Amino acid sequence: MGTRRTIDADSIFKLLELGDYLLPYTIRAVCLLGVADHLVDGPMPMSRLAQATGTHEPTLRKTLEYLATREVFELVEPDSVALTPLSDLLREEHPYSARDIFLSPVACTRAMEGLPESIRTGGPAFDVVHGRSMWEHLRDQPEDGEAFDKVMSGVTSMELLAVLRACDWQRFDSIVDVGGGNGGFLASLLRRVRGASGVLFDLPGVVANAPAVLAAAGVADRVEVVPGSFLEGPIPPGGDAYVLKRILYSWSDDEVVGILGRVRAAMKPHSRLFIMEAGRQEAEVPALARRMDLLMHTLTAGGARTLDQQSELLNRAGLELVRSISTPMFPIIEAAPA
Repeated sequence: MGTRRTIDADSIFKLLELGDYLLPYTIRAVCLLGVADHLVDGPMPMSRLAQATGTHEPTLRKTLEYLATREVFELVEPDSVALTPLSDLLREEHPYSARDIFLSPVACTRAMEGLPESIRTGGPAFDVVHGRSMWEHLRDQPEDGEAFDKVMSGVTSMELLAVLRACDWQRFDSIVDVGGGNGGFLASLLRRVRGASGVLFDLPGVVANAPAVLAAAGVADRVEVVPGSFLEGPIPPGGDAYVLKRILYSWSDDEVVGILGRVRAAMKPHSRLFIMEAGRQEAEVPALARRMDLLMHTLTAGGARTLDQQSELLNRAGLELVRSISTPMFPIIEAAPA
């Protein structure tokens, strides 16, 4: 007779919690409904919150009771709900708002359905599910493209703190943000580096949204918006600093060498290139880098690279590694013309 195994209830519950696909979609729903924004002044009765958000009160109650088990909201007697440090970050007006991060296009979240095939073949899961690349989809679906751009901008304020503390940007008179989206990061950077001018370079449909962003930040008169593709070039020449933020891990090694080579061609002898993205450092790989490594592979068959791998790609493009700076968000690689 075999040994009877005891039920490991703790492991079962932990596994169910880790695999709870309901959680991100529920957070997405309350972001779309603006629930957190209505609680900024303190706890609110469920009935008033339902009225304010135009929702079905019993279902809203179920939703917030569930999220309260994950400490996203707090239930307050009698029958009221309040923000927690987690849900406070879901407010649109929070200085470090994470709201847009949870509003990724549904096409991107659906791509996860193709992960088994991606693991088998090494190809992108997005293509398996949608029959075309993510970039083709975002190009042909402007609403998804705009939502994706907002996701990419969603952590800009947190990234900015890391970048400002890690580098002396005051030494640069001109900063070129390559693949800079709607200009949110460049605008925030130039607000702190008051003597510098900037160039925003990205696809025409992407930079079309930049004027309003730059104007709202008060830097429109200091930024030149240049439409174009870093996959084809040319990239605007003559900048003192070039930025590639969360760009390279979406592309293959050969494509990365092409991008870096086009940046190299635009640089002056004393220009600097800053690469900002999660990396697979040999000593210890942060959980964020592991997550981004798999996520980018799922979407584009890209992924995070080690410092040695990044240095090799820089060398192939006529650049050399100057230093790698650790930050709470991601390592920042500084490179110069070889």
